[in-house]
Amino acid sequence: MTDTLTTHDLPLGTVFPDAPYCRLLVQAITKQKAGVEVSADSIAALEQARLELWSRSNEIKNRGMHEYGLLAADCYGFETRDGELDYPWMESEYRRVGYGSNYYTCDLEKKTLVPVTVSNDKPRVIVFATGRAFAEKNARLGNISAEDAVEKARDIMSAQVYLVGSRLVPGYSEGDVSVVAVAYDMVTSEEETPALRIQNLLNPAYRHPVSILAAERIFGPMIAEAEAYPTGGLVRRDGRIVGKPLSDDEIIVNLSRLILVGGSVGCIVSIQAARWLDHLMRELSVSEAVREEAARAFLVINLGPTTPIQAGDTNLLSVINIRDEFVFAGNHTEPHEIRARSTGRCLFADDSQADSATASDWTAVLDAPGTLTPTPDGFQLDPLRTHFGHSLKHYANSLRDIGLSSVVGRALAHQGGFRLGEIIAEAEQSGELKTAWPIDGCRP
Repeated sequence: MTDTLTTHDLPLGTVFPDAPYCRLLVQAITKQKAGVEVSADSIAALEQARLELWSRSNEIKNRGMHEYGLLAADCYGFETRDGELDYPWMESEYRRVGYGSNYYTCDLEKKTLVPVTVSNDKPRVIVFATGRAFAEKNARLGNISAEDAVEKARDIMSAQVYLVGSRLVPGYSEGDVSVVAVAYDMVTSEEETPALRIQNLLNPAYRHPVSILAAERIFGPMIAEAEAYPTGGLVRRDGRIVGKPLSDDEIIVNLSRLILVGGSVGCIVSIQAARWLDHLMRELSVSEAVREEAARAFLVINLGPTTPIQAGDTNLLSVINIRDEFVFAGNHTEPHEIRARSTGRCLFADDSQADSATASDWTAVLDAPGTLTPTPDGFQLDPLRTHFGHSLKHYANSLRDIGLSSVVGRALAHQGGFRLGEIIAEAEQSGELKTAWPIDGCRP
């Protein structure tokens, strides 16, 4: 069996181990696991301690996220050099769930994870699932062995594929759209996952080896006739890809039927993979005009980004649950919550993009269940089933309720480059997409 739960097992416990909130939350979880009811007074004290910790954390983040990244690096015991992590990044091609496949999907009849191949012949939604990372880190929370955690990872990844497909993707149940998980996970999630989050704060230009490998698995067959290793990585000689690019039209058509969905640390990997696409096309001597259109021909949706992520030239929708403690631990959510409340919208373009109709960088703000969720009868304490507000189920259900599938369907049907703002405006004007704050799944 696993070790006793400590504050370091909590989303905020490593950076703020002395915070009363973390201490009280460990006590509350321990009681719940023992079948002991947590009193209303204890829950009220926990909420007050949470507010104090949120204020303390936001004060640091408001001084700059780079400073916060350096603090987090020190708390995790990571070395830094010249303002970024000096970390021995893993380059192994190890596949976490034990299958020799680059992609997995959910068997809809058995609800289990199975290997699958992916074709360019129909639209694809590729999920950067985080099953084993969740299972390893949180084995202590569920009192399960490390071996059981690895097995449970397959169930988690299968559920993530199913939730994305069934809640967000029109045509999924009919088989018209492939919804799959890509093999990518960090090799040592207990250390490397937080390292990647922190490195993104300190050096956003960094690309992890597994992000590059995932990009070549995904984009290689879409843009080139090229030699590839069994792992999906592209073969190079003298620093050049062995192969030739597809025609300009083929590249754009293939990318137009693609959506990448990141979850948790997968949000970082998905955007790093998307940005590696331009590098691949440069290696293949694809023209600048085609590269620019290719960057805007697909959509990235990030569910619960645990670090700030900028879209660049890519269409990006970042989705944040304001009660998600994993997101709060590494991202700066306060400005987004303030903007949602002040504008009365739960969906808005990045404030640096003045014209929302042509904006490509968007944020959706949800108030879905978390550790402490307000109800008419007071706060409900449910850290484990909500995964501290980080549960993909609650993200997917809330996005289903606001009609995000109308955006997903339009993005998959669109041919050529587009701006996410245009598609959002179409879906909102049709009445399919609900953006007012508060709404179901977005509490005041």
